[in-house]
Amino acid sequence: MPDVTFTVTDISDAEDATKLERALARLDGVRLANVDSEKGLVAVSYDEGGVGLEKIETTMREAGHEVEPSPGADPDVD
Repeated sequence: MPDVTFTVTDISDAEDATKLERALARLDGVRLANVDSEKGLVAVSYDEGGVGLEKIETTMREAGHEVEPSPGADPDVD
């Protein structure tokens, strides 16, 4: 199960973070989504067979957020 972290700088509050977690959790294959609104980080654990990295990023953008992989993040490292 790959883990990846994204930098999301425009999460306004805890409610916004919860909405983003719910949007990610609805994706087939996402096992865990954790949004830290204070640090501007989103951590996602997922099964590659169910969802790809591109779909995760697209979902966050569709939810209205600017997204970048966290510096040094490598989804291929276990």
